[in-house]
Amino acid sequence: MAAIDPVCAMSVEERDAPERLDYEGTTYYFCSTDCREEFEANPEDYAN
Repeated sequence: MAAIDPVCAMSVEERDAPERLDYEGTTYYFCSTDCREEFEANPEDYAN
């Protein structure tokens, strides 16, 4: 299943995503460590 990286809006396959993070009960998938780190630094900007 495809997911959208909330930081860069890139489509990533959930099973192949290089990074993932659970935040407030939702799993977010990222294309890179940089995007995950940006999300962690500013989650209120990216969480739905």
